[in-house]
Amino acid sequence: MMLHYPGLGPSEISASAVVPCLSPPVSFGFEEFTNLTPLVKEELRFAIHNKRLANGMNSTMECMTMNTERPTEHPCVKKEIAPEESERRKRRRERNKIAAAKCRNKKKERTDILQKESEKLETINASLKSQIEELKSEKQQLVYMLNLHRPTCIVRAQIGRTPEDERNLFIQQIAEGTLQG
Repeated sequence: MMLHYPGLGPSEISASAVVPCLSPPVSFGFEEFTNLTPLVKEELRFAIHNKRLANGMNSTMECMTMNTERPTEHPCVKKEIAPEESERRKRRRERNKIAAAKCRNKKKERTDILQKESEKLETINASLKSQIEELKSEKQQLVYMLNLHRPTCIVRAQIGRTPEDERNLFIQQIAEGTLQG
């Protein structure tokens, strides 16, 4: 932050002249002023304000705030900007505005595409689940029909199994949970 004291440069300001409570008198350079704590800075601002009032100068205390987030700029001083710089900033802002709108539109499009894809996949998933249930039901009916047919099956009888063997095999498979068609 740069202290503005009329008639004196930063190297000519002494601490005792600005803040009388400080002793002994020490000259501060610009670098020392930038490393002061906010409380000391506020004391300096207040002392400068009082000096300006005592000398009958116009004091702009409302410009001197405790908030020193940007120490390189003084809030009261408006820098005059060259017309080229102003035009360049205006063009940059316009380009940035267009780019931001384009980015928002792309993001919205991606969101819409993902939403549609999600809905499509949910529909396919529901369809496949219902198909699984239908196939399970069909398998259960076929196993039931096969088990009804087993005792009277001629092909199995030719292998040498009796209907009683088939029934025992069926009961054993049910107990193990491994029905084979």
